[in-house]
Amino acid sequence: MDRRNFLKYSALGLAGLSLPRLWMPHPAEAKARDRYSVVILGDTHYDDADPLKYHAGYRDPNPAREAAHREEFARNGEMWSGRCRELVKRAACLVDDDTRYVFQMGDLIQGDTADAATHKRFLDDAMNLLKDSIAPELPFITVAGNHDVRGNDDAVCRQAYKAYMTARLSRELGQEITDVNFLFRCGADAFVVIDFNHPGTQRIKALLEEARDARHVFVIVHGPVFPFDDPDIYFWYLLGSRNDRYAAERREIRALLASLDAIVLCGHTHTTEFLDWKGDGGRITQMTMNSVWSSAEKGEYKLIASGAAEYGNEAGKPLFDEYRPGIRAYSLADCAGAYKLVVDGPRVLVDFYAGASPRRSRRFILR
Repeated sequence: MDRRNFLKYSALGLAGLSLPRLWMPHPAEAKARDRYSVVILGDTHYDDADPLKYHAGYRDPNPAREAAHREEFARNGEMWSGRCRELVKRAACLVDDDTRYVFQMGDLIQGDTADAATHKRFLDDAMNLLKDSIAPELPFITVAGNHDVRGNDDAVCRQAYKAYMTARLSRELGQEITDVNFLFRCGADAFVVIDFNHPGTQRIKALLEEARDARHVFVIVHGPVFPFDDPDIYFWYLLGSRNDRYAAERREIRALLASLDAIVLCGHTHTTEFLDWKGDGGRITQMTMNSVWSSAEKGEYKLIASGAAEYGNEAGKPLFDEYRPGIRAYSLADCAGAYKLVVDGPRVLVDFYAGASPRRSRRFILR
């Protein structure tokens, strides 16, 4: 461990957390090997233990829905007073000399604010806390999640998110970002960031085509591209709906992703899921990530489904029949933690650390 990281970890107060020694290639060696890494958090739902800090004046016209949201405030306050702080410390320990970025997969904040000023302050507090705690010197990149644009008036929150985040991400990346859908590059690879809340198919297609010359095309999107295996929320995916009214657009985007052999990095489902699919003449690999450590039990990696034959069985919906023949690998675990994407030339993998585990819990080979 080099002195820079030692001092950083000490400053974060990692007392009692026994960490393995991370292998860190010399920067010149990493560059020569075309190797880099990205530390990733899934959904975080950052919040404060005092609900009045961000949620003062919050109201929902549906009393049952408001009550459910207030239960989430209590959940978030409890986990961000303890467990999630430890998870963030663990994520900081994954940073090494070849780390280029830190990503967060949307639902950065809980949302549910009363006005634009509070919403921007909420976003800014979360961005600053996570960036400063993990790697102040690296670009911190996030994607729009449904909670990130939720409040008394969702339209106001969407405008607040776009105004704040385009300016912030422009500074983080050192390039002009004017929309919540955008593209940036890291060497030979392209990263396409997509807002799944209001997906404009023409904009998505244009960005994906722009990335066609890349070695690896990474798609960063909050909601998954493949329907989630759950009977109640299976339709929470890119261009998904209960009645599949966007079926034509969904299949068009899926075919385009397959033609690029895309790697999808996403969140939303509060699970750790890996899915590899071949179809439409190509391949899509999806890694779903979660950092909502809502209970102590979710700090351990425990499989609840494994193997292509298990995909879609829980949901029991005809929609899954369209996807099943192409599934080559599938696993699902109900857990939270931190992730490290490693790109080493043609090889791509993700290492997962459940909770604040000092040792790797699972390695996923994406390419």
